[in-house]
Amino acid sequence: MLFLLFISMILSSFQPCDGSPTYQEEYRNSSYVPNFIETPLGFQIIAPATPYVAAAGRDQLYFIDTRFDSDSAQHIKNQIERATIPIPDEYTAIDEITATAEKRNRKTGETTFVFDPPYARVLFAKGINKHNPELKLPEHEPAGDWLVTYDLDKISEAYILAGNNLTNRVTKRVVCSNFGCYTDAHCVEQSTACTLCHEYRVDNWCDAGRNVNAIGSCIRLCTKAVDTPKEDGETDASYYERMDKLHWH
Repeated sequence: MLFLLFISMILSSFQPCDGSPTYQEEYRNSSYVPNFIETPLGFQIIAPATPYVAAAGRDQLYFIDTRFDSDSAQHIKNQIERATIPIPDEYTAIDEITATAEKRNRKTGETTFVFDPPYARVLFAKGINKHNPELKLPEHEPAGDWLVTYDLDKISEAYILAGNNLTNRVTKRVVCSNFGCYTDAHCVEQSTACTLCHEYRVDNWCDAGRNVNAIGSCIRLCTKAVDTPKEDGETDASYYERMDKLHWH
């Protein structure tokens, strides 16, 4: 009996994907108005209480394929939200040699979140490649139908007309990498379009947190991405390219 249960657990972790991507459409129709809150860094969109919809920056919702099991979807949601939502005293520490990333508290030095490597290599590929071109991380196309942008200026106007106060507004987008930084808040102080501080081994720069790609679309297996071991003699660049094909193609 225990053996059969073990086999069942193993098979369930390798659930193949059938059909086309599906989403929670009740949050994608034109009548849906997302919630948002005011934070010390500006107003922030809030994702619905479901593992299949993630906040992706200040004004976007990212829809995760509902063919994923709920645990895998929640894992992906956590990766996206920690990569794109600013927190006042935090910054993103990115290692361009190991192609890994984590969130840290600037005041205490504490690591508050560690990104799963397969997702870090997608979310932060552009910056890693700029600092370490030899890795040649694949840079994915922007997200498609699974990413929806909302006009928070219009939503905030309705919020004000309803009798609420709103002190922060969206501003025009700029080249965020022109700004150095110490924390997410430091980026916002320089331009409210730039919400995230990325610290590499060599330097720091701001980012707008808009690098989310197709990581929420079920490709082969409807479970979270897990790297396989590196082969003998395989270069880092070849290994990362092989893992990219395994997970996202």
